Amino acid sequence: MSQALIADVNASNFQQVVIDNSHHLPVLVDFWAPWCGPCKSVMPILEKLANEFAGLFLLAKINIDENDELANQFAVRSVPTFRLFKNGQSVAELTGGLPEAEFRKLLEAHIERPSDSLRAQAQQAFDQGELNQAVGLLREAAELDPSNYKVQLDLVQMYLQTGQLEDATKLFNQLPTEAQTAPEAKSVMGIISFAQAVAEGEDISVIQAKLKDNPDDVTALYGLACFLALHSEYEKAMQAFLKVFMLDRDYQEGGARKNLIKLFDMLAVSEAELVKTYRRKFQSLLY
Repeated sequence: MSQALIADVNASNFQQVVIDNSHHLPVLVDFWAPWCGPCKSVMPILEKLANEFAGLFLLAKINIDENDELANQFAVRSVPTFRLFKNGQSVAELTGGLPEAEFRKLLEAHIERPSDSLRAQAQQAFDQGELNQAVGLLREAAELDPSNYKVQLDLVQMYLQTGQLEDATKLFNQLPTEAQTAPEAKSVMGIISFAQAVAEGEDISVIQAKLKDNPDDVTALYGLACFLALHSEYEKAMQAFLKVFMLDRDYQEGGARKNLIKLFDMLAVSEAELVKTYRRKFQSLLY
């Protein structure tokens, strides 16, 4: 099993530890000082991540009181300051006593995980209708890289897309907190929620028949909106939820409002312009 890569760095070993190693894996340099309170609060977070990612990046710690020439070389004006090096170059910088999520986001963007190729193969197999093969590849990826929660999220999504709501929900609930709160998990949580609503509601043919008789049937509109959201008809889903909100904003304890916000969160990155448009429409109805 791979171990965490953590090293104390000074002027004499900077080239070897940081620059040379950065050609093989990302190197996160932590410029810190013994008198710095935020430095002390962040250090355990970085060491935890180094242990979690176990060999996928190197944490290099530089005490600026003992290495002022390195601090000057990289224009470190305050501590803690963090520089991420890849291929001999500084490619990203963070400053201050940041939460774990910020460091995790930085690392995830640059780390190449051994399980990622298996994830890609699994997705290809799934797209070709080979569910069993896809699941097998994901299980192999999980064994190879247990800390990569994206593997489990992939499996949850496959279960959802094949109608296995119970299996998807069970697996998602078993994931660690960092997986359930990861940005990628927002979409999965939303899909699970809409799938549960559709499973508990009336059949789509019944809903469509009711809306044909009465386009303002709030219950049917709400069911249609959940169905559309589940099947990635996001704009139509937002339109339906907006109509529910206009007809009865208290329906299902404010369900239209809650689900609109859920969709905005799910699509904040992938459908930024759509979210911006419908967030504006929704806000106009609030006041």
